[in-house]
Amino acid sequence: MTSFGFAFSASVALMMLPACPSSSGDDTPGPSSWVPSDIDEQATLEQIGSAGYARLCNAFDDYVHDTYRSQLLVKAACTAHALETTTDAAMCGEELDTCLDTLPPVVQQQLDQILAQASCTQVGIAPNGCSSKVSALKGCLDALGDLVDQVELSATCAAFGSPVPNDWWVIDEPAACAALRTGC
Repeated sequence: MTSFGFAFSASVALMMLPACPSSSGDDTPGPSSWVPSDIDEQATLEQIGSAGYARLCNAFDDYVHDTYRSQLLVKAACTAHALETTTDAAMCGEELDTCLDTLPPVVQQQLDQILAQASCTQVGIAPNGCSSKVSALKGCLDALGDLVDQVELSATCAAFGSPVPNDWWVIDEPAACAALRTGC
């Protein structure tokens, strides 16, 4: 299975919690769908061309940033930052509060790395010559979004000094993305 993700050098203790269900897997048309209304989901990626593909990717990127930039994810990134930059649990708690009030650039970068795992860039296909349908791309991206949803972590300063899994941020390629590639 192919792994998606970016290196994250945090030496923090993070405990994964199951995420709340998201609407990203919802394939029903309507306001909850991120696919632009003028793009036919039954069209092939080749038929919509590079411009249509770029519109789809931009729409999904906006959707991901709006949907998955949850308070849980922000709190986890701030806690990771606090664990890295302090020497005891009390200082960690203070740094966490400061981070939540004003997000430091390093934390914003870590959030961007987590969210970047659900993107057209990670899928790595070109629309030219691709006979896979827009709906297959939507399924792949929605599956990636669901996996990012699972990366919403909870960390506490009480876990100070606990070991960190090196691959906590990596999401595996969903089957929907592998299936998408067969037509491209």
